This record gives sequence, structure tokens and C-alpha cells, in this order.
Amino acid sequence: MPIYSYVAKDLQGEYHKGEVETADEYQGAQLLRRKKLIVISLKAKSQNQKKFLEKLLFRVSFADVVIMTRQLATMIQAGLVLSEALDILEEQQTNKKFKEVLGKISSDVKGGLDFATAIEKHPDVFPSLYSKLVRAGQASGKMDTILLELAANLEKERSFKSKVRGAMIYPIVVITMMFAVMLIMVFFVMPKLMSLYSESGIDLPLPTKIMLAFANLAINFWWLGIIIAVMVVAGVRRFLSTPTGRLFFDKMILKIPVVGKVTSLVILTNFTRTFGLLVASGLPMLESIKIVSNIVGNLAFKESLDVAYKGVERGLTFSSQLMALPVFPRIIGQMIKTGEETGKLDDIVFRLADYFESEADNALKNITTLIEPIILVVLGVGVALLVVSIILPIYQLTTSVK
Repeated sequence: MPIYSYVAKDLQGEYHKGEVETADEYQGAQLLRRKKLIVISLKAKSQNQKKFLEKLLFRVSFADVVIMTRQLATMIQAGLVLSEALDILEEQQTNKKFKEVLGKISSDVKGGLDFATAIEKHPDVFPSLYSKLVRAGQASGKMDTILLELAANLEKERSFKSKVRGAMIYPIVVITMMFAVMLIMVFFVMPKLMSLYSESGIDLPLPTKIMLAFANLAINFWWLGIIIAVMVVAGVRRFLSTPTGRLFFDKMILKIPVVGKVTSLVILTNFTRTFGLLVASGLPMLESIKIVSNIVGNLAFKESLDVAYKGVERGLTFSSQLMALPVFPRIIGQMIKTGEETGKLDDIVFRLADYFESEADNALKNITTLIEPIILVVLGVGVALLVVSIILPIYQLTTSVK
């Protein structure tokens, strides 16, 4: 039943605020009157905030899905019926949201719905790739094998994402601290120095003049900076929300030195691992290409895979299409060609995934190693400018006094 928030007062004139769960406003008012309260206002409480908090507090993490998948595969392999395995998983699940989802899936399966269709009802927990692979497992009768392979690949994906996030933590923390120090200097330290230097009447050195001008601009026109920042962010977001803007951004990212290489390696790792999993599950080539095209993330790669899809649809080999596309390294087309000829496409694609993951890992380490001295140099130059702009006028003051 909906929840209504109310404001009321009792017979003594004292105000009361609270919530009441009832079918409608009329019944809510009747309930409050029985409590000898005079209703002033009674409004339906928005459930958006509640849903947001529930989603935040009871979010189903990637790790939860990975663990559940491996446990489900093990139980099915041991001979348990799917509905029984789901009931066991629901019973031992501590995450409230995930427990509720597993309960619904179990009820749907017991009601005659197949597992893949039951999963598709919860896209916020299980991605489309998950349900596609489960459906392939149902069709081939290899549900336990597919789930074990899916769990193993999800674990590799989780580990890889963790490495990417870990490599970015250091530069983000340092840059954030630099920005915080700059704000403290501009809004708290520089105003005091401005009053001191203005009273002294000395001719300030150029670094100090620049620093004081910047501080004066930031203090007096901070609101203008916020307006410009909001307008720029809104404009960029609006542009990136369009297909043209998103494609432009995705292509530009790939052209940035070092960053573009790492981005490409991350995308290629996810592409090869997902494609290998789809092929290994027995899905047709065209369907596998279509699925991986929709989840690749980068529009430049998606555009290329769409071209490859049309080529394969016309009867051409996937390897020949990939070798003709500039965003894909030639090694991918060559290795996939070998897989097509030997009939071991899934095995070769998984090896490619391991190769690209290793390359991406090394590239991330190189970026971290490269960023550290750059940050130290920028930090050193910034500190030097601050020290010079603050110390030089003080030195002039002390010498003029003598």
C-alpha cells in the first residue's frame, strides 16, 4: 500500500508529523481521525527516494553475481534440480535485493518459465550477455559447463577491472589534493597577503602580481566560474548524448597517446573474452558478433563490428573482415583465421584475451610509472611558484625596513 505523510494537530492544538500506510487519502484521513487528530495536510510520499536508497544500500554487486553463478553451476553439476539450487541460493543470500531477485526467479522457474526468460526479467542484475549464454546452455544441454565458463570469465573480468581502477587511484588522489591545496591558498591565504602587501606600498614582483590577480579574480567572480563550468559541462554532456558526439569522443580517446593504447587494449580484452565465451557456448557466429557489438562500449569499435557483421552476413569470413578494419590489430584477424581453419576458434580467442589482458596490465603499469614523475614535476613547479610569489615580497619588506 502507498505511504502518506501527514501534518495534523490534536485537541490540545499540538502539531504532529508522521507517516501512515493506507490504501488512499480518504482511509488515511479516517485513520487519523480515529486517533483524535485533525488533519491539516495528507500527501502521498514519493517512492523515488526510497527506491534510490534501496538501490544504493542493497545493490547487487558484480562479485555477488560471480559467486552465485559458480555456486549454481556446482550444484547443477552435482545433480540438483534448478529450482532446488535456486532455493538454496536464495536462503543463504545475505543481500536483500539479490535475495528478492533469486526468489522471483525461483518462483518463475517453478511456474514453468525457462531459466533464461526468468533472468531476462532482471536486467539491472543480470546483463543481456548472461541470459544469452544461459539460453545457449539450455539449448545445448550443457548448462553446468556454460555456467562454470561464465563464472570463470566473469572472475577474470572482475580482476581486470580491479587492476584498471587500482592504476587510476594514485593520480586521481594526487590531482584532487593539488586542487584542494590551490583552493585553500586562493580563498584563505592569499586574501591575508593581499591586505598585507597593499599596506606596505612596495613594488611587487611579477609572480606575486600574477598570483594576486588570479586570487582576486577567483574571490570576486567565483560565481561566474561556476556558471561557466556548469554551462561547459551541460554543453559537453548534451553533445556526447548524440550519436555524432559520442562517436567523435570515442574516436578521439583512441588517438590520445598512451591513453588511447590502454583504452584499445581494455576494449580488445573484453571483446575477445566475451566473443570466445559466446562461440564456446555454441551460439551462431552472426549472433555472437551482434551481441559483442552491442556490449563493446566504444562506438568506433561498434561501428567496425557492424561492418564485419554485414560482411559475414554476405558469406565472408569474420577474420577477413577484421583484418580490413583499422581499429582491430592485424593479429586478431590472423589468429581468428587460424581458429576458423582448425575449428578451435574459442580456444584461440581465449588465448588472445589473455594476451591482450597481459598487454593492458603492462600498459597500465607503464602509465602509472610515467604519471608519477609528471605529477611530481607539476607539483614541484606549483609549489615553487607559490613560494616565490609569497617569499619575494616578504624579503623585500624586510630589506626595506633595514
